[in-house]
Amino acid sequence: MNNSNIDYDISDEQSIIEYASKLVGHSLREVTDVEALADHKKRRGAFGNAVEELYFKYPINSDLNPDFAEVGLELKTTPMKENKKGDLVAKERLVITMIDYNKVVNETFEDSHFLGKSSNILLMAYKYEKGANPIDYKVILANKWNIPIEDYAQIKQDWETVVAKIQSGHAEDISGSDTLYLEACTKAANSSVRTTQPYSNVPAKPRAWAFKASYMTTIEKQMLGNGASQIKRNESEQKLSLIDLLYKRFKPYFGKTEDQLAAEFNISKSKDKCARITKHILGIAEDQKIEEFEKAGIKPKTMRLKSNGVPKESVSFKVFDYFKVAEEPFEESDLYHDLLCKYLFVIYRENSAGDFVLSNILLWQMPDSDLLFAEQCYLQMQKNIKAGRADISVKASENKCCHVRPHARNKLDTKPQPYGKPEVKKCFWLNSSYLAEEISEGLSLKDQVDLLGYLN
Repeated sequence: MNNSNIDYDISDEQSIIEYASKLVGHSLREVTDVEALADHKKRRGAFGNAVEELYFKYPINSDLNPDFAEVGLELKTTPMKENKKGDLVAKERLVITMIDYNKVVNETFEDSHFLGKSSNILLMAYKYEKGANPIDYKVILANKWNIPIEDYAQIKQDWETVVAKIQSGHAEDISGSDTLYLEACTKAANSSVRTTQPYSNVPAKPRAWAFKASYMTTIEKQMLGNGASQIKRNESEQKLSLIDLLYKRFKPYFGKTEDQLAAEFNISKSKDKCARITKHILGIAEDQKIEEFEKAGIKPKTMRLKSNGVPKESVSFKVFDYFKVAEEPFEESDLYHDLLCKYLFVIYRENSAGDFVLSNILLWQMPDSDLLFAEQCYLQMQKNIKAGRADISVKASENKCCHVRPHARNKLDTKPQPYGKPEVKKCFWLNSSYLAEEISEGLSLKDQVDLLGYLN
């Protein structure tokens, strides 16, 4: 790098950070003499490359060392966007580095290439505007970031979960649902690209280490001064993974009824009584979001199981828009995004007296294989609407996972639809029998993992 034409000291980390912060509130057009970025629609990372070349004035390279090698600082630019509520959220995951299947199996987390690339980051976030040239994106955040101590154990567990699959010869089975904060995302020119893995002849998709979009949203909101509340940890709990921490918090209350817990926490009877109990167990104010859940994209869900293990109610999603279901492909639908979420099932079981007793917790996400059944349900409802028969729902008996039925106050509570008169409000539901099987299997696997941990 030619040091004579730059306005910061490449050997001084604070000088670099202060120079980066001068871009906050401005676009590259405002601080450079470049009028537009050519071919930005064809090149991913056009904005990040432009920041490097035009603002920091160093050439793009494929060097494995940190971008500011003299101080070990890695530059990462990442887009944020406004969601439907007008809140700023991460537009996408933050990719850190490619995974070399043949090398990563010989690493430990502590000496991993990933940790080296993510331990000292200059994070610059910008506001993405659809259709705009990247040179007009406004930078909204520029500051140093590294993995928070309270996230270290979970990120290490995520890393080890992925590496264990590679070591077992199953890199082709890696899924985003395997992990909470860190993921191994696909990273190739197109979906047909495959690469070799060390312990199997089965080719696997190339992947990169990346922090999930939900994790980045929470981190960026924190850095912008708009954070959620953390579950407090004492010194001995710093190395606990999130699920272990949650289990430790809930376990002392197992065996207590809803009413006993409500009385203990001085909670009045209400429709969301159990959701409020969950907040109190975790030490979170009722009006606050839970930081760890925001990072992992976890939605807490109270599950009341009857004495036979079947949920008392099916789980419903929000009322759908007939026009959107008719037009949107499954991968762009609200249902698809809801099913990609992880859920913390807070389980209450019915006892012999008919009371529901807090008995366990389970972290659950619909398996990828079952998403195919959910898609069939969605496409059938889409077909019905397009045929002018929005009145015909998809029955639970017709699909393994999902069904459609009304979710309205009465038959007069309707929504417009594209091919007929307004139809009663409906939504997608998860079948209670399906949930019973998933919960039973999930708790069985959890018991096996707990036993292994005890024996070891």
